[in-house]
Amino acid sequence: MRRPLLILALFALILGTANVPAVDTAPVPRTITERDAFFRKPQVHNIVLTVDKKEVDAINREPRKYAKVLVKEGATEYADVGFHLKGAAGSYRNFDDKPGLTLNMDKFVDAQRYHGMDKWHLANSAQDPSYLSELICGDLMRAAGVPAARVSHATVTINGRKCGMYYIKEGYDRQFLQSNFGNGNGNFYDGGFLRDIDQPLDLISGKGDVADRADLKALVAATREGNEKKRFEKLEKLLDLDKFISYVVIEMLTSDWDGYPSKCNNYRIYHHPKTNKITFIPSGMDQMYGDTNWPILPDWGGSVARALMQTKEGKKRYVARLREIMANVYKPDALIARLDELEAVVHPALKAVDAGAGNDYKNQVNRLRDAIRERAKNVNAQIKQLPVEK
Repeated sequence: MRRPLLILALFALILGTANVPAVDTAPVPRTITERDAFFRKPQVHNIVLTVDKKEVDAINREPRKYAKVLVKEGATEYADVGFHLKGAAGSYRNFDDKPGLTLNMDKFVDAQRYHGMDKWHLANSAQDPSYLSELICGDLMRAAGVPAARVSHATVTINGRKCGMYYIKEGYDRQFLQSNFGNGNGNFYDGGFLRDIDQPLDLISGKGDVADRADLKALVAATREGNEKKRFEKLEKLLDLDKFISYVVIEMLTSDWDGYPSKCNNYRIYHHPKTNKITFIPSGMDQMYGDTNWPILPDWGGSVARALMQTKEGKKRYVARLREIMANVYKPDALIARLDELEAVVHPALKAVDAGAGNDYKNQVNRLRDAIRERAKNVNAQIKQLPVEK
């Protein structure tokens, strides 16, 4: 507080007056980082990758083990970047095809970053010809309060071979955790392929958090509690429940048949060491809106979703949050306007590197537009059929 305001405040206390200028106590706006700036507006980057023969041989022998690549964007070069192939059954491609790639900037060079990112991905979008599904669904997740990776786009050339359009996906690294949770030291797990939480999930990182997967073991035990009331209480204690319910709602609204709630797939888990709460984070949202008639109360595949929804209070909170998100977050006109903005940027770049895909691109984006509209109608119709909670 400035000295004149301090003096006025003291006189106000002595004289009992309230005629003191108000002091601005509004929170300081969050600083826009280099990483934030990279994702602020739609754009298509031009990325050139150069991989030496011995590194090509190494990645062909062990596709999931890091090799070295030179990354060039414009006049900027990043040497000895760690990379390996990524993707599961539907999206995995060999190195000499159109490979999906995970890049680790400081794997071999300390503190090296790409636009503020340590880890990031070049997704080949093999299952999404619109290149927009993960971006638009990530927008929805974040709007509902669920941490999710941000997305940009790039054309990619590997060893002189033009591989076409990709989307750049923000990596779930320590900076991502710190930014979204205020702490990046907790246990961070990869759900892997079709594995529930009682399976040996890969521990990606964790510094000084609970040992021996005690966080996951406690959650597994909570899902198996036979008493409904006690089960809900245990789940509420262990989960960031608001985030988990919002996550499940968006998964259902976007017809994600291949995510954790339905199929125990495409997810990460973060355990916050300070709050002792677990958060589920979506990953691999490239097959969304496949069925616009998808039920809002399906047969839950993930044990945490199933255990929660089989309690009266859990189902009640889910339905309440579903109604709230449909009213305040899931806005078809706004989502379609976002698609219009993205299409205007991606389409010309795609057409320049792949004329056939470029000519068909309007149809692919229109499929997504139509699905967004139809899904809203279908969900609202399903909501009307729900019994009134007492």
